[in-house]
Amino acid sequence: MAKILIITARFLQNASGGAEKLAYDYASILSESNDVTVCTSSAKDYVSWKNEFPKGDRIENSIRVLRFPVTQTRNMTKMNHILNQCLEKGESVSEKEQWEFLKEQGPYCPDLINYITKEQNSYDLAILIGYLYYPVVASIPNLKIPFVIVPTFHDEPPFRLPMYKKVYSNNFIYSFNAPEEMSVYESYTKQKVSSYFLIGTYLVDHFVPEKFTISKSNQLITIGRIEPAKGYPELFQYFENWQLYSHRKDISLKCLGSVSSLEIPKNPLINFTGFVSEEEKISEIQKSFLLLNPSAFESFSISIMEAWIQKKPVLVNANSSVMRGHCLRSQGGLYYSDSLSFQRTLDFLLENREIATRLGRNGREYVLKNFSKDAIRKKLNQMVNILLG
Repeated sequence: MAKILIITARFLQNASGGAEKLAYDYASILSESNDVTVCTSSAKDYVSWKNEFPKGDRIENSIRVLRFPVTQTRNMTKMNHILNQCLEKGESVSEKEQWEFLKEQGPYCPDLINYITKEQNSYDLAILIGYLYYPVVASIPNLKIPFVIVPTFHDEPPFRLPMYKKVYSNNFIYSFNAPEEMSVYESYTKQKVSSYFLIGTYLVDHFVPEKFTISKSNQLITIGRIEPAKGYPELFQYFENWQLYSHRKDISLKCLGSVSSLEIPKNPLINFTGFVSEEEKISEIQKSFLLLNPSAFESFSISIMEAWIQKKPVLVNANSSVMRGHCLRSQGGLYYSDSLSFQRTLDFLLENREIATRLGRNGREYVLKNFSKDAIRKKLNQMVNILLG
């Protein structure tokens, strides 16, 4: 039995973020046959990093969790201002300025870093999840024990900071969610990865055959945080352009998830549910025709897997190489790159429902083969065995 330390910015069950789900899934699976401790912040909300969980050592759903207080909340306006200043300076930006951004990015938990530095020898292996945030970036230079980084790299502005290229050396061992995520790393850092795993995370199969229908549904859905960085302003514009040119009033768009920093359109055919339970989400997927994911920045995309497990096709942003790769490997969906291609791909799927059904079926087969709990358990255990020799 190995003693494994998982380091991540935020840790909670049923979080809306993909990295948070991955961290929880890995902790749950690895704790079946190992002694797992999660080192994380006391924050629940990733926008403010406000301390909402009690600090200290607790058992949460049979997992040992060490929570450390966040010593400053996040000011998004200030953070973005610092980031823009850093990016404008390019390679000449100072390390001090980049660390100012990292502290503002948060969650700033110096006690967490002190614990890891002093107590790491109590563990056999560390798994660091989420490249962007302070707990992971600040931990890496202090680690002397074997470790693997699950970066969830995105093709996004902060990753262009020289600090990240410096911290994430190609000599480290990585676990990527998809081949395209590794390509993002190699493209941005101009470094070839020497040692890596391809794992991802798993989906629970809630498929109910008698509830499956695609031929009659006219509902499109999205799942997850509704914010500008996820591509929603463009999606709403593309959908309304499509409505204008198609003259169709029978197709609706339902967005599942909380809205953040975004003015929502006043369109009777675009509906917002707010946060929904897992049961409600599954029910909405089952009632839908297809799932849309407008984000250009994905390292895995839980939402398209959730649609595929229910035999639903997907239509995704082609600017996400990860989702485009999933669609090509699975033959489970199509992708768009602008308003015109959005209109044409959506029209094609609506007019060819048998093909849409086949895409959904292909997607389900892809998820069951590659992202079932058994498949992820096998890959994780292999990774631990290899790393511990």
